[in-house]
Amino acid sequence: MAEHPFKVLGWSSDREKIYYQHRQTGQIANIKPTASPGPLLQLAPINWWADRQTGGSKPDWAGACSEVIEQANRAGVFSPDRVRGRGLWMDGSQVVWHLGDQLEVDGALVDLIDHQSSYHYQRLPRLDVDPQTAPLTDAQGQKILRAVKAMGWITPLDHLHLLGWVVLANVGGALDKRPVLQLTCGFGQGKTYTLTAVILPLLAGLAISQSNSTEAAIRQTLNTDTLPVLIDESEGEDHSKREGHLKLARLSFDGTATGRGTTHGKALNYALRSSIAMVGINAVIPNPADRSRTVVVGRQQLPPEQWADVDRNLRELVSVTSGAMLLRRCVHHLPTLRANVATFRRVVEGQLPAGAAARAGDTYGALLAGAHLLVSTEKVNDAAALKWLDHVGWDAATALGFDAGHNGESAAEGRQCLAKLLSHEEQWRSDTGTGKLSIRELLELARNPNGADEVEQARKALGRRGIKATDHSLVIANPPELLAPIYGNTKWRNGGHAQRLRDLPGADAAGSHHFKAMGTHKATTVPWSAAGF
Repeated sequence: MAEHPFKVLGWSSDREKIYYQHRQTGQIANIKPTASPGPLLQLAPINWWADRQTGGSKPDWAGACSEVIEQANRAGVFSPDRVRGRGLWMDGSQVVWHLGDQLEVDGALVDLIDHQSSYHYQRLPRLDVDPQTAPLTDAQGQKILRAVKAMGWITPLDHLHLLGWVVLANVGGALDKRPVLQLTCGFGQGKTYTLTAVILPLLAGLAISQSNSTEAAIRQTLNTDTLPVLIDESEGEDHSKREGHLKLARLSFDGTATGRGTTHGKALNYALRSSIAMVGINAVIPNPADRSRTVVVGRQQLPPEQWADVDRNLRELVSVTSGAMLLRRCVHHLPTLRANVATFRRVVEGQLPAGAAARAGDTYGALLAGAHLLVSTEKVNDAAALKWLDHVGWDAATALGFDAGHNGESAAEGRQCLAKLLSHEEQWRSDTGTGKLSIRELLELARNPNGADEVEQARKALGRRGIKATDHSLVIANPPELLAPIYGNTKWRNGGHAQRLRDLPGADAAGSHHFKAMGTHKATTVPWSAAGF
């Protein structure tokens, strides 16, 4: 193959054109086969044809065309669907890393045209990464895990899920399942910092980062690449764009090919194999199936005196350089990661009820295998995986908000939504002075049969926020304007809170309820047991 300046890939489906890949350019193109110099000189220079056909005299163009046609006949029909872009791929049992201008196949550098495969890897702009970079060590991974954990998160497992996603996203094209990440933060809570100072550097600066882009624009930017995709400003207010982002996430999860039209009137199958992360404030995921593919993580702002040390430590540990080292680690240990995904999936499924296991196992099993690879390159069995989960404090009930009689996949976000409400503080004035009480504390007062004055005062304070306590449940008004001080800068604003709260065990739409000082409104009820009282 080395003496050939081109490689014939096969016929077009209508047998009018022959596709080839040029060694010097690495590009895939086509010619119409004729016994004239023009098309054949696109494949090779005239001297090459002359030496090959006649030993150095004038080329035999008819013979050259016949040779190319015979090569195309042997190759068969060229399929554009089998063209692969930059990123990680599994090619049979081989790990292929498309670097843009060359391939790394099972650790060895190979020219694009020389790799023997039924897939085609054409030349693209080179990725800004050195494949000879030393891989991240276990100790370095442990430090990054601890530093990210200290950032401040809504739930104690958010950091683990985010870092698991980062590891998977580095090699997304080579995985069977690609869980989706949804990062949500209130205004000023650290969304941009998390994206620019943590996620992007740990992806070696190679991610395709889009802000408020349409589905079509993201597809066109990706083309055939499997690089990670970060979609900022993915907000619920723009329903059309948000639905397009969720559609991309759907397609990327299992890489299912879908048809799309082309300018020449023929459908082209398109398989998205990039890991997707969506970032936004008002980022509700209404479809339960979409939620089961997605892990939702959220930042929580730390006090300034605590944040200074956390920020300094992160900036020392997390950079594009350490991200490139992490990428090298992921590529080198990809077979171990793929094996551990299957193991962690089984372990997660073992903690879930029938009917909820399959996709939750796929989603969280992959994320946990990714997080594990950050700190260890060992291939684990079920017992070792369970031991590690105990070590990091992960269990299905905590991660998914699971309850035996309820769909825990959707309850997890409902618990986050409720926690935000219960932790909100209101001004409080009593005989002993003024201060603030949380909604939880006000509810405790409102449910107390003693202290009639304080009870009535607490009920009025709750009513002004569209909240009330009944004998059997917590009642929350549906209109977003009543709860704007609580949810106004979160993903649950604009009424999203009602939908999420109804994912909690026993929660339901409650019809109309009267709220002190605020009148009658449609509401949602949450049983006291589900609310943690």
